[in-house]
Amino acid sequence: MNESSSDIYLQPHSDDICFSLGAFAYRRHRGILLTVFPISTYVPLRPGATPPSREWVTKTRIAEDAAFAEACGLDNHLLELQDSSDLGRRAFDVSWLNENLQRIKSPLLDALLSGKLSSVRPWLFCPTGIGGHVDHIAIRMLVNQNFDQLSQSYRIGCYEDLHYASSAAARSVGINNLLWEMRARNLRRYVFPLGDYEAKKLALIPFYKSQFLVVPHSIEQYTPAVEPTAPPHEAIWSDEPIEPLPDLLS
Repeated sequence: MNESSSDIYLQPHSDDICFSLGAFAYRRHRGILLTVFPISTYVPLRPGATPPSREWVTKTRIAEDAAFAEACGLDNHLLELQDSSDLGRRAFDVSWLNENLQRIKSPLLDALLSGKLSSVRPWLFCPTGIGGHVDHIAIRMLVNQNFDQLSQSYRIGCYEDLHYASSAAARSVGINNLLWEMRARNLRRYVFPLGDYEAKKLALIPFYKSQFLVVPHSIEQYTPAVEPTAPPHEAIWSDEPIEPLPDLLS
C-alpha cells in the first residue's frame, strides 16, 4: 500500500474525506482512500422511520465511497472494522476511547507500514478529531503515539474534520486538543481555498446521499469556521514545510 507516489487519505467513516478534503483530493487526483470503520448502522432517520439493516447501510456506504474514489482518481481500501454505532457505543462517549484505540492499533499500523520505506514520502492525511467523535479521536491519537515511526514513511497532515469544524466552538476545542496532544511538533495550519472548486465540492458531497435527509446546497457546513471570516476552504495542520504551497497540489 505504501507506494512512494501514493498519498493516503485516512478516514474514520465513509464520507469524512469528501466532506473535509474533497476539493483537495479531487484536484490532486491520485492516492489511496483508506476507510477504517466501513461497517456501520448509521443513517439519519425521520421520526418513526424503521432503521435499515447493518448490511444495507454498510453496502450502501461502501458503494458511495467507491463512487467518490473513482471521481477523485483514488484507489479504494477498507479495514473492515465496525464503527461506534455498530458496536452499540455512543459516538461521543470518550470513556471508551482507549479501548477504541487499542482495537484499531494493529490493523491500522499494519496497513500503513506494510510497504517499504521510500526516499520520496507520500502524504498521510488523518483526522484532527474536531467534534469529539471517538472514532476520529482514536485515529488521531494512534497517529500521534506512532508519529516518529510513521513520519519515516509519510509526511503527516491532520485535516480539519467537516462538518464539525464549521462550528467555531467545536473547531476551537478540537484544534486546542490537537495542539496540546501534538505539542512536541511544530504544527502549522495550511489553507487550501476552494476558489473555482467550490461547485465541484458541492457536487461531490451528494455522493453520500445516505447521510442526508436533505442534501445540502450550500458550502457553509463544509468550510472551517475561522475568525476573521475566510472564503470557503479546507485545511490541514502539519510540521512539514509546504513551500511553495502550490507544490502540494501538483
